[in-house]
Amino acid sequence: MAKKLYADGMTGKVAIYDPANPNAFTDPRNNLGSVYFHSDLDYVGVAAIIDVSVNHPFRAKGGSNARHAYLTPNPASGAVNSLTHNLGYVPHALVFVGNDMLPANSQIQHVGSSFRTVAIEVTTTQVRVFETAWVYQHDLPAITKNYKIVLFTQKLGSSGNQTLRIEPSQFIASRGKLNTAYNYLRRSLTSPMFWFSKGKTADVANGSFKIVTANGSTITRSPYNGSFTGVPGIGVEL
Repeated sequence: MAKKLYADGMTGKVAIYDPANPNAFTDPRNNLGSVYFHSDLDYVGVAAIIDVSVNHPFRAKGGSNARHAYLTPNPASGAVNSLTHNLGYVPHALVFVGNDMLPANSQIQHVGSSFRTVAIEVTTTQVRVFETAWVYQHDLPAITKNYKIVLFTQKLGSSGNQTLRIEPSQFIASRGKLNTAYNYLRRSLTSPMFWFSKGKTADVANGSFKIVTANGSTITRSPYNGSFTGVPGIGVEL
């Protein structure tokens, strides 16, 4: 696809778009498939990428109970790792295993009737990996998982009075909203760094569930009998 860089000196608008669709400049929100950058749209950058290896502890099944034949459930939850980011604000954050985005409270371990899920909690200074263990009739062995946590900048605004600035080592457009000094995510059609979910990731049927993650991996718990196939994710890179 061809790309056109256009800057309107009267309005200060700057766009990079497919010249085959001129509406991409005048109406970017309704023509996003033809837009690479537009100063009317809001953008965030990647503030930090944190790699962490987390040791999830052994979780024991419940004990027997004279009032019923099954073991008493023994759920557990809590932070299993805390990391410092010191960005000074609460950033939007996503967590990945490999290149696959994990929806909140995704299942990472399943043994018989017991399973473990993870989510992340973010403050102005820290990122915490938070687990919930749903322990029923089976122990959950300790496991180690490697996570990649992506933290985003606040919305990038415009400042200064430069509509367009091009130098050998830097490109700035729309008064700094587009700046090669920032790390942006962009779509990657082959070998993406990350897969982002863009639709429904889980379905429930017949008293159980199925999860389809961004890169197409599936987790199915018996006796799920639905027909959910997931929504293809978007591959991105820095």
